[in-house]
Amino acid sequence: MSAKHIRVIGDLVRFKASIRLDCLDCASARTMTGPQAVTAFGSCPLESAERRLRCSRCGGRSARLTVLPPV
Repeated sequence: MSAKHIRVIGDLVRFKASIRLDCLDCASARTMTGPQAVTAFGSCPLESAERRLRCSRCGGRSARLTVLPPV
């Protein structure tokens, strides 16, 4: 499985992958499974989900979303 096939949040469930959210302001990190991401964002493209992110620790809007391979 290649991460290039994951374009929308719903693909995370399909490929049993997870995402890692990193705040670029305070360096906090969080990992979400596919079902957790679908609950939080719905089935939207990864780019629009990344634009909607806000850090729960510092409130910053600069975050990076990384697709993790299935475990």
